[in-house]
Amino acid sequence: MEALYTKLYDKYNALKKKKLSELDEINEDQEVKFLNYVSAAEELIQHLRDENDRLCTKLNDLRSEVASVRCNNDERCTEYQNLLTEENQKNKKLFEEVERLQKLLQDGHSYNLKNSRSENLQLNVHESSQDITGAESQGSVRRRTRKRSRVEAWTGAGSVSSPGNHQYDTLIVESAKISSKEACLHEELCKDQQSESCMGIVDLSGVGGAKNDTCSSNCPFQALIEYLIGMKLSAVNQTEGICISALHQSSDYAFSLTWVKKAAGEEPELVYRVSTLGTFERIAPEWMRSDLMFSMSMCPIFFERIARVIKLHR
Repeated sequence: MEALYTKLYDKYNALKKKKLSELDEINEDQEVKFLNYVSAAEELIQHLRDENDRLCTKLNDLRSEVASVRCNNDERCTEYQNLLTEENQKNKKLFEEVERLQKLLQDGHSYNLKNSRSENLQLNVHESSQDITGAESQGSVRRRTRKRSRVEAWTGAGSVSSPGNHQYDTLIVESAKISSKEACLHEELCKDQQSESCMGIVDLSGVGGAKNDTCSSNCPFQALIEYLIGMKLSAVNQTEGICISALHQSSDYAFSLTWVKKAAGEEPELVYRVSTLGTFERIAPEWMRSDLMFSMSMCPIFFERIARVIKLHR
């Protein structure tokens, strides 16, 4: 029996060792796999952490870039709003001025009639003054001798009766009035000659031919103005007033500005009329196509608008 027990015990120990060895092998395999899993998980976690850090850095960079772009856009928006406000104010002032001048344009014909009548009256006065001054040199001796004879006659009669003294005083007053009228006519004639000489300088395209061409080529003021506005200028005397024609050579855009005379103490006005739009036919704004009347104080804004249109469509 003991031998049987011993044999069974040995067999049990052998099975037990075998079982334990198998379990150890399984545990070792599981441990190796677990370690591999742990190392792989740690590597993956580290990779994800690195990727997260990279994405966070990129996100921060994008946020800072968006903030800078937004700041620049806000500044540009503010600047554009200010420019838009200024432009709207200028347009409002210009529209108010245009409305005011359009109302005044209705009275332009009456002003032109008044100006033409006044010019005719001035011409008549100038003609009469020329006749008087022409006859003055011939009849001055006669008038003086007549005055002397009248004075001597009245002085001779004055010693006889008192009414002669009264007539003598009347004669002196009348002679003084005549001399004052002659002086006024002579002064108007001088003014007329001076204005004609000035008009000879201003009139660049009237009846004068080569003389006017020489004046325009030698006029530094005209050359300076043409250089400043980039247009060729010429002036013509019309019944309405002095008309200035402007031509932009590269685009064939041409217009005229007529000087409208006003009463004394009032600011003169200009009437804008387009002659041809040239290459600006399709792109010209509405105000360039219509007739306008504006004051001299609006000239800088008017030429600024024209220069802006020319620069935008070169």
